[in-house]
Amino acid sequence: MNDEIINLIIALIRNISIFMILAYLLTRIPVFGDVLNRRFSGKNRVFLALLFGLVSIYGTMTGIEIFGGIANFRDLGPAVAGLLAGPLVGAGAGLIGGIYRYPLGGVTALPCALAPVIAGLAGGGLFLLKKGKEIRVWEATLLMIGMEILHAMISLIISGAGEEVLAIIRVALFPMIVANGCGMAVFVFMIDNLAAERRNEAAKQRIDSELRIAREIQMSMVPKPRPSDAEHSGADIHAVMKPAKEVGGDLYNFFPLDAGRLCLAIGDVAGKGVPASLYMAITQKLIKAEAREGVSPADLLARLNNELCDGNDTLTFVTLFLGFFDRRTGEVVFSNAGHNPPYLVRPGGAAMLEVAPAMAVGVQEGIPYANQSLQLQPGETLFLYTDGVTEAMDARENLYSNDRLQATLSGLHHLQPEAMCREILVDIARFVGKNEQSDDITMLALRFDGGEVQGGGAEQANPGSAKEES
Repeated sequence: MNDEIINLIIALIRNISIFMILAYLLTRIPVFGDVLNRRFSGKNRVFLALLFGLVSIYGTMTGIEIFGGIANFRDLGPAVAGLLAGPLVGAGAGLIGGIYRYPLGGVTALPCALAPVIAGLAGGGLFLLKKGKEIRVWEATLLMIGMEILHAMISLIISGAGEEVLAIIRVALFPMIVANGCGMAVFVFMIDNLAAERRNEAAKQRIDSELRIAREIQMSMVPKPRPSDAEHSGADIHAVMKPAKEVGGDLYNFFPLDAGRLCLAIGDVAGKGVPASLYMAITQKLIKAEAREGVSPADLLARLNNELCDGNDTLTFVTLFLGFFDRRTGEVVFSNAGHNPPYLVRPGGAAMLEVAPAMAVGVQEGIPYANQSLQLQPGETLFLYTDGVTEAMDARENLYSNDRLQATLSGLHHLQPEAMCREILVDIARFVGKNEQSDDITMLALRFDGGEVQGGGAEQANPGSAKEES
């Protein structure tokens, strides 16, 4: 008898396994998306009743005959239908299964025809009881176990406690409890995973949408170069910002200080992603707010540093290069706060400027910064960048490096800023190959076209050096 029960369990589980594969495929159709989101229409209710009614029929067809009865998983389909869409859908599926079962006859024909209808109503009852809350695997499994015990009791009540009925129950009850309980557990587990998958996908789409909006907002905060504008006459300016993620911590800016001068800025916030982008936005606004008549780049950095240090519990900081460019004379007065030294690009090649060492802003209040000056000649370009350029890595983790940047710039001295930046990006892409971008990439190129050079202009700086001012 024990071997018979074991073989019966194996046969039932084998049949249910085939059903579970079909059920998995069925959960991927669009109607299930509506069901999981509890968007019920008359059409999808009828569809579910028919679908799980067919499942109930399949459970009967694949059952194993025992003493004139059939051990099967006929009740599973209607119970699942009720759990998914309520008692009417569950009862409808059970009615289809019961109508198919009754004409097959046997001593348990009537109770076996009624049982799937009751299973559908029981699943629907749990659906109503949960009021839209997630049905747990153990709850559904206990429901199915209880339903199989109830099925046995109904058989005893309707068909009597005769020897044949008792023999069927004695042999089939435990296998049916195991098979139907396992089938219900696996199906609900599958539905829970599908629901979680859809929630995660919806959450990802919301996050992606919010990040796209954040990127648009961030990109709207940096200026677009308009070399033809009167305020930029005497210079050609172009800038590029390419975040490693949807949003980043790099920044650049240029705007008029007065009738003849432009403020130039480029910076790199420690970190990446949303936190860095928020700090970038604050820094951008502070640069414009603190830049005013009579303030030098060093003064501006000092003010920015004190503002950013105030309440900076996260200890976030930003490296920053600030310069005031006089488009009439070509003079650039600048101050550097721990940022990458810029390059002076001229027909003789490119040279890195020597900048006074100083701490990044946002680290400690009261840090002094120094002013330096540089005299651009017509046709010369000041090239600013963040470390995402020089630290771009190829598949072997080799860095793009300052040497390669300098060599590339030397060959591009004749180009206008837009073309120069474009060619640098092309060379970086060629260098890194298919390797993923690891850091934000930002560049700003300013080319002096020649203005009204007035007497007593700033002293010409030697290549690779800058004059320090008091």
